[in-house]
Amino acid sequence: MKIISWFTSIVYKTFFLSGDTGFRRAHWIVKTAHVAVVALIIAIGDTRLLVELSLISMILGLYSLGYEWVVSTLALSAILSVYMSLTALIASLIGIAPISLERALLIAIRTLALSTTLAFTFTIISPLEITSLLIKLGARRASATPLLTWRLVPYGLKSFIESLQVGYVKGEGTLSRIPPAVASIVEAGRLIEEYCFYKLSSEAKLPILPHYDYKYSIILLVCDAVTVISVLVLLSV
Repeated sequence: MKIISWFTSIVYKTFFLSGDTGFRRAHWIVKTAHVAVVALIIAIGDTRLLVELSLISMILGLYSLGYEWVVSTLALSAILSVYMSLTALIASLIGIAPISLERALLIAIRTLALSTTLAFTFTIISPLEITSLLIKLGARRASATPLLTWRLVPYGLKSFIESLQVGYVKGEGTLSRIPPAVASIVEAGRLIEEYCFYKLSSEAKLPILPHYDYKYSIILLVCDAVTVISVLVLLSV
């Protein structure tokens, strides 16, 4: 039960540790450029660029979200990287896709770098911006869905963790505690749905953008510029 609670906790801290703060308040044009840079690095597939982008993401995350986010993100990414490398080694041992230990280590490094980068990219996306985009595209009735999702998922994860902790205090088994924990998530979803019934049943009229902070916009833009310079240097060699 402790392992499940710990894993759920690091997922919560990795993706939903803070609200519309930090680099979520960077301008949407700068964030769009950052997503484009991340997509470019992934498309190029160079390990050095992935590691560089991962280090930049960790530094920016430490600056805006704190060490707790960095530790949780590294823990979750390490689990994924170990899983990917071990899976590749097992496949090699049984003769499906033979690889060397160096190649398995490279898989672990690339997975770690990619997952930390994507985790930071997720944290800078604001549900208000997605809602505003849906309104602009004419999907006014569905525009409340991002806000509801961003509220329900972290609330459900916290309810799940609290339910598991109650079971641990009572000395209950893990399997016997999971159904009540899942039921707490469903109950939280129904409460939020009931509370937001009017907004879910009506169409949004005007887009609502978050308050932008140009300090975070400039920092993110400078880091992306450094990454693009690294790409140009690599391609010129």
